[in-house]
Amino acid sequence: MVSSDNHTIGFEPLLCDSPKILVLGSLPGVESITRNEYYYSNSNRLWKVLSAVMGEERVPEAYGQKKAMLAKNHIALWDYYKSAERKGSEDKNIRNPQPNDIASFLRQYPTITTIAVNGFGKYKKFGKQLQKQVNDSGFGGQIRVLRLPETSGVNQNHGWGDVNNLIKEWNQIIEK
Repeated sequence: MVSSDNHTIGFEPLLCDSPKILVLGSLPGVESITRNEYYYSNSNRLWKVLSAVMGEERVPEAYGQKKAMLAKNHIALWDYYKSAERKGSEDKNIRNPQPNDIASFLRQYPTITTIAVNGFGKYKKFGKQLQKQVNDSGFGGQIRVLRLPETSGVNQNHGWGDVNNLIKEWNQIIEK
């Protein structure tokens, strides 16, 4: 939801039974909020990447299919920020962010072993705080916090325009 004063409120977590992987973004963009769907924008390649990494035959199109793919693969989606002031959809415009309580979330879902931070810039902004929360909550060493390239279409430089490069990096979310 976005109010007239550019105050953006994020979504509740998109959950499944026994989530193992938490994909963590910053805050849904305007298109996602308008449609009430995580990663709605056609320029975002998250669904292509996750489909390939999980060995799915095809990329799901309808939101129900996307949620079913996440559930099948024990993946949850959420955002680091609960709310913020932001004009438009770009993370660089985020002001006065209020973080979600990730530590409580992890205690509530102890099956999570991997947090995939969707974007190097996001990791730079809140990855250290996130790692500290994980360690301070007694999860240190039990939960991997991965710094992954942004799936947004905005991030098409430095070789990330090729979805195959993203898939290669995002393969880290699968525990071997």
